[in-house]
Amino acid sequence: MIRNALASLFIALLAFPTLALAEESTVRWQSEGALFLAGADVVISENVESDLRASGDSIIIADDVTVDGDAWLAGRRIVVDGAVDGDLDIRGQSVLLNGPIDGDVSVWAVDLVLGPDTEIDGNLSYYTSSSAEVAEDARVEGEIESHFFSDDAGVAPEMPEDWRGRWEDQRADNVALELTLPGALVLAIFAGILVFLAPRWSDKLQVAASDSPALAIFYGLVWMLGLPVVAVFAAFTIIGLPFAFLLIVLYGVVFCAGMVTAAIIIGGFLVDLAGLEFGDGSGRRLALVVVGSLVLWAGAGVPVLGGFFWFVSIALGIGGILIAGRVRYEAL
Repeated sequence: MIRNALASLFIALLAFPTLALAEESTVRWQSEGALFLAGADVVISENVESDLRASGDSIIIADDVTVDGDAWLAGRRIVVDGAVDGDLDIRGQSVLLNGPIDGDVSVWAVDLVLGPDTEIDGNLSYYTSSSAEVAEDARVEGEIESHFFSDDAGVAPEMPEDWRGRWEDQRADNVALELTLPGALVLAIFAGILVFLAPRWSDKLQVAASDSPALAIFYGLVWMLGLPVVAVFAAFTIIGLPFAFLLIVLYGVVFCAGMVTAAIIIGGFLVDLAGLEFGDGSGRRLALVVVGSLVLWAGAGVPVLGGFFWFVSIALGIGGILIAGRVRYEAL
């Protein structure tokens, strides 16, 4: 019965295309006069009639968007092309400002770029590794206060003519999600290492996910979508910034582990479902690694549905890890 339920679940996932869009993976809620957004790639393409709080790997405020209140952004790569009617606070790695901002601006980042359309009516305070790159037409009405990670930061670098080129290139690199065949091979290698070095744990992982597939997916989704939310609140203060970045690193590690365990869980399920016999346990483990990796590679490449299949598969893998860990903890 469990096998039939799992089979029905995967068929249902593949037949539900509307959740394949990247925007659907962004958590969004309104609370106390502020809009909260969290996800991997957050794109604000509509006006925000309140304060804005956003966290993600990349955050983009489009050039035709207006934020009516204050904005607080935390992420690895942040682009603000739109207008902010209030203050703007940013915590990130690479930051590009290229729009009108009515209030004060505070930036903590590795590098900061002010594009030619930047208009800051208030003060600008930034803490970076070196002086900001400032376009000739950029305007700051208030005072500029700069702090650097090192004393030898030097003068501001000259703004290149193609000042936006590297940002557009990075954005283009992040648009498509694709598991290449070499990537599937690497995935199979890591999955093989896990099932052969830790066979008992990998077996428990498959049992945990097979017994409660919906619960595993739910746990995985809570982790994938909830951890960025925790990072948002952690990064609200300077004291919480190290913890927030630690959460981001942990998010990436668990995400990669979810890919590996997803291959093991899906491969084991399909091998058992087909009733294939390989003699000893080593033959079955090798088969489930190959089958699981190939299914993830083929499924991720399906137009429209591939992104959703990939997303749910990783959620299943992460959820399996959490359930197996909980069961082991309760057995102690």
